[in-house]
Amino acid sequence: MTKTTYILLASLLFSGCSAVDDAINDAVNGTISGDVTTETIQGKERVLIINDVSRTACIAIKQGLADMKNYENAETLVTEIGVNCSTYGKPTGDATDPNAVCATESLSEWLDIGDNKNIIDLESAQGDKACVIGYDL
Repeated sequence: MTKTTYILLASLLFSGCSAVDDAINDAVNGTISGDVTTETIQGKERVLIINDVSRTACIAIKQGLADMKNYENAETLVTEIGVNCSTYGKPTGDATDPNAVCATESLSEWLDIGDNKNIIDLESAQGDKACVIGYDL
């Protein structure tokens, strides 16, 4: 075989792996988020964005929020880091302010704030996703 053939096969192989990885990522994110979209989060009264989260940690956060009284009708969306309050049409506030309509925090900041017992190992909970929680009061 010629060098050109090897190069074409290698590029096909690597682009195929990337497509498979993307499909797996989409499926896992879809399992966590379900039918929740950006529009779903925009329709909620309050939004909390937790950055630097692994998918597994976002599942734990989602399960923990189901038991908390101050997160009524909570919906969770796993997305890429970089979303902010304006992504969801909400004014940016301070996460320690109970009246904030939207706040953005790192995972470590969020764990320090309250009774967040579902995640006990910060190192394994950190990742490259944002866990976006939309909820009503």
